[in-house]
Amino acid sequence: MNTRRLIEWWGLAFAAALGITIVSILWLDAPIARYFFRDSLHVAGLAHAFGTSVIVSGDTALMLILALIRIVRGSLPDYARALFVACAASLIAFAANDYILKLIFGRYGPYTFLGNPTAPLFNFFQGDLNCVFPSGHMVLSAAFAAVLVREYPRTWPIFAGLLCLGAILLLIGDWHFLSDVIAGLFTGGTAGIMAGELWYRHTRHIAAAE
Repeated sequence: MNTRRLIEWWGLAFAAALGITIVSILWLDAPIARYFFRDSLHVAGLAHAFGTSVIVSGDTALMLILALIRIVRGSLPDYARALFVACAASLIAFAANDYILKLIFGRYGPYTFLGNPTAPLFNFFQGDLNCVFPSGHMVLSAAFAAVLVREYPRTWPIFAGLLCLGAILLLIGDWHFLSDVIAGLFTGGTAGIMAGELWYRHTRHIAAAE
């Protein structure tokens, strides 16, 4: 896909994500959070097993393992290099999300909202690492998935299913509002698509040169 077409598709995706996010904030977030509030108590333990710190640790460990294999063997197979790029894109996107976007939007999660429904939805430029918009879980997952789908397009049903499952769990557990999930999916997807496209063009350029 050429750069112009890629930008056009990104613009359409941005418009769609923005529209759905606004609709969700205005009419869907609060009802969904209230609906799942009782169920969230039954899955609270999953927050420790699948927290962002666990996922970040997994990405980092995988990168270290691949780097060691590269040092020892002198090379990595194509799929392993793609995995390394996917992990790197995931971690970079997560860092930008947690230390820039969350601080800008300053939105706290469903539990805070349910405890104080009159609190402002966003505290712009007053956020911290406990804020939830966009969802760090979705940023990590979507960035990772987008890189691998770009390199191996036939894997998209698998990753689409996993992302949907992750999004459902985030809502059932009341860890995130629906709009957090959508924004995280778009943010992570953008990072992953950029990294995946750059990696795809790099590998094809090398193959053509050979």
